[in-house]
Amino acid sequence: MFRIIMIISLATAFGYGVFTQGWKEGTELGIYIFLLAVQGVALFFVGYQTVMSYSGLRKFKKTKILDPTNKFAVLVAAHNEEEVIGQICENLKNLDYPKELYDVYVICDNCNDGTADEVRKTGTTAMERNDPKKKGKGFGLEWMFEKLWEIEEKGHAYDAVVMFDADNLVSRDFLKVVNSKLMDGHEVVQGYLDSKNPDDTWVTKSYSFAYWSTNRIYQLVREQLGLTAQLGGTGVTVSTKVLKDIGWGATSLTEDLEFTQRYILKTGKRVAWAHDAKLYDEKPLGFVQSFKQRIRWMQGHFDCMTRYTLPLIKAGIKQKKFMLIDSAIYLIMPSRSILAGILLIFTLLSYTGVYKIDGFLGDVIDRSILLNAWVYAFFIICYVSLPIIAMILENKGKKLHWFVISYLFGLSWIPVTILGFFKKNQREWNHTKHTRAVSIEELEVASEPEDILFGREPVK
Repeated sequence: MFRIIMIISLATAFGYGVFTQGWKEGTELGIYIFLLAVQGVALFFVGYQTVMSYSGLRKFKKTKILDPTNKFAVLVAAHNEEEVIGQICENLKNLDYPKELYDVYVICDNCNDGTADEVRKTGTTAMERNDPKKKGKGFGLEWMFEKLWEIEEKGHAYDAVVMFDADNLVSRDFLKVVNSKLMDGHEVVQGYLDSKNPDDTWVTKSYSFAYWSTNRIYQLVREQLGLTAQLGGTGVTVSTKVLKDIGWGATSLTEDLEFTQRYILKTGKRVAWAHDAKLYDEKPLGFVQSFKQRIRWMQGHFDCMTRYTLPLIKAGIKQKKFMLIDSAIYLIMPSRSILAGILLIFTLLSYTGVYKIDGFLGDVIDRSILLNAWVYAFFIICYVSLPIIAMILENKGKKLHWFVISYLFGLSWIPVTILGFFKKNQREWNHTKHTRAVSIEELEVASEPEDILFGREPVK
């Protein structure tokens, strides 16, 4: 969509310039107008997200905990996860929720290691699936839902399904919070994505900084404004009614993003954000592993963008639901690094004189670019201040010095986004290996996760 907008802008600008000024001058003028169009599009996306983020920065109110009533099927997606699967199984067995109201199933998907054996050692149910032609988490979940309906026919029904990844650890009150959200009328809920290993490497620090800030300035903001959150791949709760009514149907490389769009399009309802239902996710240790993972994310993102952007906009206009349009903007919005780069480049160019055109129109363009330089600077400052505000609000002030590392890491999103776009039609799924062994007891006892990871005593 972004590329289409740019092509149309270039063609229009070139045609206008040639028609009004002649070939040589018109070509020059067309290029300038095109450059202004590029800046305008970038400015729109940066300004939109900035305004939305600030408008939703309200004090967070914890979820009012209601009596447990919903029965959950807790699913853990696992592919060759024998090194970490035991911990989440033990973790889930000890949640602060009535034991008779939830069951845990581990989807051992195309495993060729000891994942299933490790699951059974904990007394948890291992559901083994072998279908090499259908690899990926989305296919595994689709298969497991069919198994759940078979179990239901035997008189064992569930009200909702909760989905985690094998490397996760879950806060003890997770199901209590989600249960309360469901009782409040929501059907799909996303939990808070925290970091299991924030201090391990510069890559995990960058990931953690990004997740903490995004949780606050995107996800929680949408919750505060009554808009939809975006599912994050794990910590997802979906009512069985929804699964039966519209099906899962999400088997892309980013099944979470795909299901979000399908759900809000078909039902007109939003995905709720549970800011106090935390799960800890293992971040990749190395840059190469991270690079491959993010390319897969962007492949799935662009795939969803091409399929759902226009339907979301059309439905949003027809139904007068801004929530749908907001989600469409999320799909077509380029990465923050690309947007910041575009604004920075054009801000610097505005002082070089390369835009100089003779005549009244040239003066207008020259002045507008110079004026925009200050506007761009303002929004670049917002790109800096917003994450810092988010970190402070998330009680992560001790980590503010990670800001520089995070933004340097963010530059790698430029090639990741480009590669993801050109590979968007490829559906090959790559497994991310997980090895970080930390128990939920250690994470919850420590004042912050890194205290126990590095042998420091927790604050009393």
